Amino acid sequence: MDEIKDKLSQEITKILEDNHDFNQIRDLLEDYHHYEIAKVIIDLNDDLLNKVYESLSMISLTEVFEELSPENAFTLLEKMSVTKIINIFELIETDDLVDIIQSIEDIDKQVLYLSMISTEKRKIIKSLLHFDDDMVGSIMNNNFVSLEANMTVKKAIKSVVDQAPDVEYIHNIYIVDEYKHLMGTLSLKELINQGHEKNTLIKDIMLENLIVLYPTTSIEEAIEIMKNYDFQLLPVVNSERLLIGIISFDDTLEAMSEESSQDYASLAGLTDVEIEEDEKVFSSIKKRLPWLMILLFVNLITSSIITEYEKELQTLTTLAIFMPLILNMAGNSSTQGLGVIIRLFATNQLKQKGMVLRHLLKELLTGIINGLIVGIGLFIMVILFNLIRGIPMDQGLNFALVIALSIQLALIVATLAGSLVPLLMNSIKIDPATASGPFITTINDILSLLIYFGLATALISGLS
Repeated sequence: MDEIKDKLSQEITKILEDNHDFNQIRDLLEDYHHYEIAKVIIDLNDDLLNKVYESLSMISLTEVFEELSPENAFTLLEKMSVTKIINIFELIETDDLVDIIQSIEDIDKQVLYLSMISTEKRKIIKSLLHFDDDMVGSIMNNNFVSLEANMTVKKAIKSVVDQAPDVEYIHNIYIVDEYKHLMGTLSLKELINQGHEKNTLIKDIMLENLIVLYPTTSIEEAIEIMKNYDFQLLPVVNSERLLIGIISFDDTLEAMSEESSQDYASLAGLTDVEIEEDEKVFSSIKKRLPWLMILLFVNLITSSIITEYEKELQTLTTLAIFMPLILNMAGNSSTQGLGVIIRLFATNQLKQKGMVLRHLLKELLTGIINGLIVGIGLFIMVILFNLIRGIPMDQGLNFALVIALSIQLALIVATLAGSLVPLLMNSIKIDPATASGPFITTINDILSLLIYFGLATALISGLS
């Protein structure tokens, strides 16, 4: 992928450097898809960037901007004339424009750019900005083809032709009454097929049984509906069933991809992170250090537990040998459980009645069985290990029993913790993905050490 980008960059840069006639540059750039230009444009110097701005038509330039990340789009807008910004804002899709405005951290600049949007479009943008990122309202598109139900086929075809230049999707046509209440839908193909019946009313050929979404519907739920019914587009209505927008499958997948990146970051002990290879070092430190400091203080509890049992460790040095094994196995088990439940949350599989309890029981059973198998295997290995070291069988059995029981209990507790912590966070309206791997692993370390040293004190010290 990097090789392709480098090749594209060299080709497009050469075109811009070797040519000074804007029309000639425009003709040469037409051989490239706007996605390819978007991959290269962000790295161009100001002189070459201005050549792109002056050469491409506003429609082509807007298409390039729609392929950029919101952050990169804002960076390029900062190097553009106000006139061009206004023109791009007029052409760009509302959902893409919302993303760009949301990416601007400086409130004054956000207000400045909002002022460059037409009054009608600005009202729409402001309404979309009120929705959370995981809601359909945050990604819905307000440009769509709509027809009134009492129109004839002849008038409808003319209306579609008039609306088509301003919308991205024309294959789904939404039918409304005179007050914009959604009544049905009609495909472009069906409308064209009815072209010979010019006086037929649209309400007589439309489909009425519609699946609709609301602005507050979760994006995950929208994806599930689209997958189940094989829809590429769905209408969005308000509580009065007024048609206020549409969402596309592509937009929902893009939104979920961003959500997944945040979830992966959270699993690594990071929050509010957009994972990018070219991120500045200081920016990375600023995002990671707070979590590391929190985990540092939590880990002090682990250290204090080890200090509390220092006497036992000095007397029974074998305990220290197997301590990392107990902790690592518990950490691995909890991370597995966490990964499973995050996936279940993402696919809405825990919303059904009784699914949470069923999942917890399944995880408990998984922990018990895994604990038994690993515990028995470890029991045998510890006995062999102690025999090789020359430890008497009676004392070796006690050690093996402590370690086997510890690993079994630790795996059960860790497996449950991997599910319980995200469930708890979800119940108090916190994103379950923030129950990050390092955080749960630290909790497991504390619990596993208490189990390990508690059993050692009771079984070994008590018998010795």
